[in-house]
Amino acid sequence: MNAPLTSDGMAVAPSLADRLGPVAAGLRLSLAGLVQCLAGEPARPIRLMRAAGLDKSLASRLVQATRAESDAEFLHRVPSPTGLRMLLDASAGQVPDELRATVATAVDAFQSLLDQFPGGRLALDAHLGATQIDVRERREHMARQASFKAMTFLFGHYCDTVSTAVFVLPSASGDAVDFVEVHRRIGLHRVTPGTSLPLLSLYTELPALASGPRLTSLEGEAVSAGPGHFFLADPGDSPLPAMCIEQEAETTTFVLSGDDPTPTPERITTAFRVAEIVPCDLQAPALPLSLRTYMLHTPCQRLVRDVFIAEALWPLLRPQVAFFLPGPSGMPMRAATAGQRHYRELPLSARIEALPEGADAWTLPGVPDHQQTLLDALQRAGLGAQRFRAWRCEMAYPVPLVEMQIALGAPSGPVGTANPVEATAG
Repeated sequence: MNAPLTSDGMAVAPSLADRLGPVAAGLRLSLAGLVQCLAGEPARPIRLMRAAGLDKSLASRLVQATRAESDAEFLHRVPSPTGLRMLLDASAGQVPDELRATVATAVDAFQSLLDQFPGGRLALDAHLGATQIDVRERREHMARQASFKAMTFLFGHYCDTVSTAVFVLPSASGDAVDFVEVHRRIGLHRVTPGTSLPLLSLYTELPALASGPRLTSLEGEAVSAGPGHFFLADPGDSPLPAMCIEQEAETTTFVLSGDDPTPTPERITTAFRVAEIVPCDLQAPALPLSLRTYMLHTPCQRLVRDVFIAEALWPLLRPQVAFFLPGPSGMPMRAATAGQRHYRELPLSARIEALPEGADAWTLPGVPDHQQTLLDALQRAGLGAQRFRAWRCEMAYPVPLVEMQIALGAPSGPVGTANPVEATAG
């Protein structure tokens, strides 16, 4: 059996890992008794604040730790030894000396454990998260929030909601699929004046080549027709911002100019169509089948990825999501491998779920015009009568500069969990 690993890949000595349980149990039992003496039963943060003179944050963490349902959850929630010693100092004269001595011994054991653990408290949480999903998700959420704040400052812009809807349908050639994509920025903010805002990038073949994916507007105009053909009008009379299209080898990027004196619109919707983007067998493709890889380059509070697959296309398959450290610049998407984790793959928490049948599949909470925007885009693409099966992946504070891959695979649960929805719904 391999030794557990910390977040940076360092092995945790088995003897050290074995100490987690006894240290947690001893500290948990003694701390619960101390908090109960000071704050009563059931303990309340406000009582602990009054009895021990602690601030609200520390008092709340102490009470939450004593309510933990497992030793692992307790270790994740309990304050640092410094915070625990502040409680001990404040309890002098209010609780029996024997209890204080027991707690002090348990705190020293906790401190010793952290001192020996490679990476300290951060490594301890990473170790706990390897087997405790709830611990990992809480710690990951905190890390993603911190990343959002840092990247907003560094990038000079952020967005409240980034939404992408990708519609997958058979190509006319019969040996590939086409995409129609609608990208939305809701609550777009440029915090550093003069910052250029990249909206989206797509890896395609060089325009001079006849083969390979072909990027056009919804109506079929080429990129050379100008960026205005790739905007969808949003409510309001705000003028469209100045957008340019950057062509770098096989990558096409849509960018809002930093020199444009026009105020940054609060919402921007762009849409396009790509023909022959994924060569594949339309009847029985090799699985998993990589459909789309996105570079998460916009700091945002909410990310929504909707996947709509034509009703008759691959009825027994469903989309899956995975996250990767970025590969070399200009590198096309990596082919997915069943049951094998790639060395660049990140274990980020995300779920993709089937959307309900009917008009609800086209709505997005907090964005009233979302359904109509998607329907208008399909009408412009000549797909108003097409029926789709729909899924959604939604996550808070996605980590920028990470690749998000959408692939198709066999369902792990019952087949047919996604219901067909009509483009004419609602």
